[in-house]
Amino acid sequence: MYKQGISKIAVLGTIIAVVVIVAVAALITLGGQQPAPTSTHSPSPTPTIQWPEKLLGGGATFVNPLMQKWAYEFKREKGLFGVDYQSIGSGQGIAKLKEQAVDFAASDAPLTRSDWEGLKNVRGGVIQMPITIGSVVAIFNIPGLDELKLSQEVLLKIFDGSIKKWNDPQLVELNPQLENVDKDIIVVYRADRSGTTFIWTDFLEKVSKGKFPRDLSFKLPDEEVEKARFIGAKGNEGVTEVVKNTRYSIGYVELSYAVLSGLNHAAVQNKAGNFVKASTESVVEAVRSIIEHLKLPDPLDDWSTVSLIKLEPPSPNAYPIVSFSYVMLYVENSPEKAAALREFLAWVYQKGQKYVADVPGYAPLPDNAAQIGLKGVSYIRLT
Repeated sequence: MYKQGISKIAVLGTIIAVVVIVAVAALITLGGQQPAPTSTHSPSPTPTIQWPEKLLGGGATFVNPLMQKWAYEFKREKGLFGVDYQSIGSGQGIAKLKEQAVDFAASDAPLTRSDWEGLKNVRGGVIQMPITIGSVVAIFNIPGLDELKLSQEVLLKIFDGSIKKWNDPQLVELNPQLENVDKDIIVVYRADRSGTTFIWTDFLEKVSKGKFPRDLSFKLPDEEVEKARFIGAKGNEGVTEVVKNTRYSIGYVELSYAVLSGLNHAAVQNKAGNFVKASTESVVEAVRSIIEHLKLPDPLDDWSTVSLIKLEPPSPNAYPIVSFSYVMLYVENSPEKAAALREFLAWVYQKGQKYVADVPGYAPLPDNAAQIGLKGVSYIRLT
């Protein structure tokens, strides 16, 4: 009986094995097709980031040469997406930010308090944080003259229209070589709303003890006859071009534009009484000498009162007209843009600062400012 049971089981096992072999052979013949699993719980796919084709930024011409360098190096290193930065001026950059027409804006002037408050409830509010430090210089075109010394008071009087000729006694006292240059001073200013103008007028306001208005727009003299000596141009590029082509002119631009164009720029008297030309070294020295006094706001707070110029760098080797340039963006973004903004801006603060030295006129951010930038990056979130 026991043996019979074993025999029957063995036969049954043989039959099942044959059936299985036949079934497998049939599946192979049909190309290995298998029935879909009956389970309704399939493994979740590994999430992948969907990068946009590019980030669109726009604003300050002040930071444009450095921004183009960053865009190139980021694309070369990462290859994830492009960064298209348009040099349209700080005023237009802020306008585009308000219109939500760019992914980020750059401006040499922080948002006014009213603008900041007006945007607090839009897409979670605006993040604004320093992205680099640069300087604004007085470029000039005086035939036969390569060097020019300007005290802060004389610089103010040239740009408010009080000093009208190159051989004015106040100029000749500092620059004896101007004694026979009996020519009108042609002043070239930014005709567009400009962060470079904001930095320049921040300086003039300090020197004038509040009489010269700090603004994105340049204030012209009241008298019509005096206005004829003032020429407006668009962008740092435009001011550079006009000064280059206009004899006996003076204008203000970011240092890199002076260096790249080969135009001379003036040595300006600093707090210690020394006449110092802007350079990477003198800008870094200015920042170094005031860094311990820097108390920076949170990236979500109001930055309208922040001014490196008002701190008056005390070092004898410091160039006095230095400023942050800012990047601005909304807290809430699409998933793709949020990921891309985090990636690019974190790279700028962690790795991109090493490229600052490759572009004349800028200084790397001090560590406390870079940390504020990374904090701002951490606020970016997807909607």
